[in-house]
Amino acid sequence: MTGRTAKPNFFSMNGPEEKRTRRNILLSWSIVVLSIFCGISMASYFHYKIPSPTNHLGYNTKTGLSDFSENNAMNIISHLSDTIGYRIVGTIEEKQSYEYIHDLVRQYKKEAQGNMGSPKFDIWVQQGSSSHRFDIMDKMVLKAYTNVTNIIVRLSCPLDPQHPDDRSCEDNAVLLNSHFDTTLGSPGATDDGSGTAVMLDVIRVLSRRDWTSYKNSIVFLFNGAEESLQDASHAFITMHEIKDTIKCVVNIDACGTTGREILFQANSHEMVEAYKQVPYPHGTVMANDVFRTGLILSDTDFRQFVQYGNLTGIDMAIYKNSYIYHTDLDIPKYLQPGSIQHLGENTLAIVNYLAQNGTLTSIEPSSSVVFFDFQGLFFVVYSWTTAYTIQMGTVLLSFAYFAFIVTKTHRSSPYRSVSHILISYVKSTLSVLFSMISSMILPISVALVLTSNVFNRHMAWFRHEWYGALMFGPMALVGSYGVQYLFYLFPGPEHFDMEYGTLTSQMLFFALSTAVTTQTGVASSYIFWMFNFVLLVICVLNELFFRPAPSKVYMPQVGHGAYVLCAATLSMLYTDYAFALVDIFVPLTGRMGVDTPVDIIIAIIYGMITYMISLSTLVHIHRFGKRVLKKILILLLLTEVAVLTAVYGGGRHADGWAFPYDTLHPKRLFVQQLKNLTSGEITVGVAQADHGPYIQTVIDGLEHKLGVEAESRDAISNMNDWDSIYPFSAFLGGYRFDVAPYIRQHGQSLKSTDLIDSLTGPFPEVKVVNDSYDPETAIRSFSILCLSPSYTWTVLAFDGHVVGWSIAGEEPLKRPAHYVVRHVSGYGNDGWSLDLSIKVPEQDRPKAARGEWKMPFEFTALEKEGFASRGEERLIGGIGIMSVVQDSLPDWTSTTWLSSVVQVWDL
Repeated sequence: MTGRTAKPNFFSMNGPEEKRTRRNILLSWSIVVLSIFCGISMASYFHYKIPSPTNHLGYNTKTGLSDFSENNAMNIISHLSDTIGYRIVGTIEEKQSYEYIHDLVRQYKKEAQGNMGSPKFDIWVQQGSSSHRFDIMDKMVLKAYTNVTNIIVRLSCPLDPQHPDDRSCEDNAVLLNSHFDTTLGSPGATDDGSGTAVMLDVIRVLSRRDWTSYKNSIVFLFNGAEESLQDASHAFITMHEIKDTIKCVVNIDACGTTGREILFQANSHEMVEAYKQVPYPHGTVMANDVFRTGLILSDTDFRQFVQYGNLTGIDMAIYKNSYIYHTDLDIPKYLQPGSIQHLGENTLAIVNYLAQNGTLTSIEPSSSVVFFDFQGLFFVVYSWTTAYTIQMGTVLLSFAYFAFIVTKTHRSSPYRSVSHILISYVKSTLSVLFSMISSMILPISVALVLTSNVFNRHMAWFRHEWYGALMFGPMALVGSYGVQYLFYLFPGPEHFDMEYGTLTSQMLFFALSTAVTTQTGVASSYIFWMFNFVLLVICVLNELFFRPAPSKVYMPQVGHGAYVLCAATLSMLYTDYAFALVDIFVPLTGRMGVDTPVDIIIAIIYGMITYMISLSTLVHIHRFGKRVLKKILILLLLTEVAVLTAVYGGGRHADGWAFPYDTLHPKRLFVQQLKNLTSGEITVGVAQADHGPYIQTVIDGLEHKLGVEAESRDAISNMNDWDSIYPFSAFLGGYRFDVAPYIRQHGQSLKSTDLIDSLTGPFPEVKVVNDSYDPETAIRSFSILCLSPSYTWTVLAFDGHVVGWSIAGEEPLKRPAHYVVRHVSGYGNDGWSLDLSIKVPEQDRPKAARGEWKMPFEFTALEKEGFASRGEERLIGGIGIMSVVQDSLPDWTSTTWLSSVVQVWDL
């Protein structure tokens, strides 16, 4: 009897599967994975591509025009940050900065004179004093400023000898703004030396061109007090004589040192259209939407122009490598060549377009606009009306395709009823949704392991942005694939071909997501639409071209060609956004505060990124059946265990690969010497801006050096320790050292046992003038005069029921409250005043009638000495306590140094 040769079994209980040979499995997975990495590689190339710096010094021989030059801009940046240094409001460096800028623009004006068609060139120096309310991080901050300085330049059409009084071209202006001051801990090469330098070179370029055809003027605002909470921009837009001619604004700032600048705020269609003129576009409405949520703890002068000038505009910034933002490492050495060229050419193109072609009077504020760049190659802008039509049209086409698939499946063999098919698609579409959710939730378990007391590897991903993919990616895939495995176990109908059904379900899921998010009116819904559109096209192409021809043996119905297109396209599209996302958020976690669960945030972000980039694999895991899927899950879990083991070992020492910090990715510290003139205490506070590990290493070293035990100070109950930088003090948690014993032991020529007597002045003085009390209304009115020679930023804090004050444009709260008034003085000013009317508490009114009722006011003043830049500090008994602290800090920290005095005055 002759036996029959057994045929390979291509079927299982769950439908068709490709033959499970090792070769087939490896080949098929290799095609998908390589396609994904091909998409990632293409996106990486375009995302990080920036123009080469120009070799010319400002004249383009090809066009015959003056042109932007990074070389010129870098010379300006070097002078500002290297030669002048820390340009803090109120210091001599502030004065040197605005004098330098003023001299340069006068030089450009002189060089432009006599050129054919050269613009009219106006220069103003504004010194403004006022006040405003500035709410940030859910804190109300009352701001006052005195003599902050702005340098203002206006370029406008040439004078017409026949009509010298016709200056209609000056009636409408585009404002270009940057700030030349720096924060306390930084020399500010990029923030905002880059914006200042770009604006100066744009002035040089445009002042040498023919302006006879220009319709509008350009106003350049070099503002001298942004880091003090946007005081100088407030002074310009509320008080300068040409403020009403400004019709739109382009703001330039920076929080990074490498890569392209990004358009991250825009509030009108016309201004986004203006950005479309740039040679190197990089921006998306998604960044606009994210910034509005407040998740990115930052703000720019753009706020003042919108709030007080009702202006429309765009806000741009260099944003990559923000590890060294607001640190002593923000110097020209770390500016990537080409970044300034990118920013400069884009800025020049925008303002030149608006001045030449723009009709500035018809610009209306609007958030109903969708915009994004495609890999930096071109820029897409369209209205929300158009977006709604396109997105909902794609959704309808997707539903039509789905109806076609249901009908076709119903008529195919084996027979399945329509209800059977629909229930199958409900299950598989839900599995796509739950895979997404699970891919974001399961990595949290890794974050909890990393931050556990046993493991103690907080922020091990911090030093390199892609470390997060290594640490959280495997578990994200376990979450994504695990849901697919579990859905095999659920009862009820399922697809005959799970691979084919899941592909259609992915398309259906993104169609539903597009429909829902489109109805909310969120412009960022275009992301779901793009994925819906690509998946719909892939499904159609697979149906028409990539599916295998009918045969007696049922073959998998998703062709490899569909996988190549799907994997490469979707990974390329999302990787561009993923790079921007992690380049913003990973460095940002180093300054998000001690109470923010940054490991969990990064775990969720990388879970989402992993899911979106690996979407095609969610289909492909069904190709070889449940058994192979189970093996993949086990392999991923083993990979996660191996990674965590490596992280544990690699994060043990500062030279380990998983140690979160190094000199260019530092842990941020704030160190403040605080001299309390009321209590006589002299302390040093050490605070951290993140919840990363190893702060104890720093504290242990300081305890050994100072010979005292540190006192733990949490952020909530000890905010007044850091009133000099309120409200950012809400983010700081740390320790306080009583340094009096160290000074007594090592100091010389101490005047007495009370160390306050050994301090050298001058000291701040606070007093009341014009004091009066009205017994009928129970209101006490007075002016507080604050004198602080040799100090810069000052803070006045008090509690009371304020019924009137001199804060411009704001009303006090209707109840007793705690108030914090921050003040900054420009160079050469030593005092300021605040008018108050206080409702006296009922029990204290008899005292008030006798003139005996007093209120406590806490006054904190920041010394002008530049310890960070020049090593200067006020000695106590010959001891420079900040120098002592500095010698004990490891090289993987970056410190903002403060030296303040505080005193409580009963007034």
